[in-house]
Amino acid sequence: MSLALRMSARQLLPNGSFCAAARVPHRCMAVMKPMSPEEHSISKTEFWAKNKELGRPISPHLTIYKFQLTSILSITHRATGLIQSAILSGVAIGAMTLPGTYPMWLSYLQDMHLGAPIIFAAKFALAWPVTFHLFNGCRHLAWDVGMGFKIPDLYKTGYTVVGLSVVTALMIAML
Repeated sequence: MSLALRMSARQLLPNGSFCAAARVPHRCMAVMKPMSPEEHSISKTEFWAKNKELGRPISPHLTIYKFQLTSILSITHRATGLIQSAILSGVAIGAMTLPGTYPMWLSYLQDMHLGAPIIFAAKFALAWPVTFHLFNGCRHLAWDVGMGFKIPDLYKTGYTVVGLSVVTALMIAML
């Protein structure tokens, strides 16, 4: 079967080329020759010496990149998914292993007499990852149908997701 596919590909490509992009009669893969351990260590030494002479950095790090809204939202989407998973797992493990009942723990929390700002902040901290992940997930669903891939659309929907998630989390925290 593979031989038949290979032969048909040779017939379709000009000059018997194996790579349509190259349009030249040769294979597109580079042939690597085996190296002895001594040759490998010499090659590695020459590589680092050459880079040091040219003043190249050893390895670029995140600090040299300018963060964009799209990358930050992608990282935040993944982080909020992990946060939700951790919260849900923690509550489930706590419900199974901690002694007592839910009303007992709720009365214990009420006996702490936490101020309204602390309770509001805690409710917001629980609500925001859920709302952000929800709205950004809807944004991803729109991408799945091919909408919103132009750069201005990406930024508009990104800011919309951030704004909607904050406003919705604030409204939920006020309950």
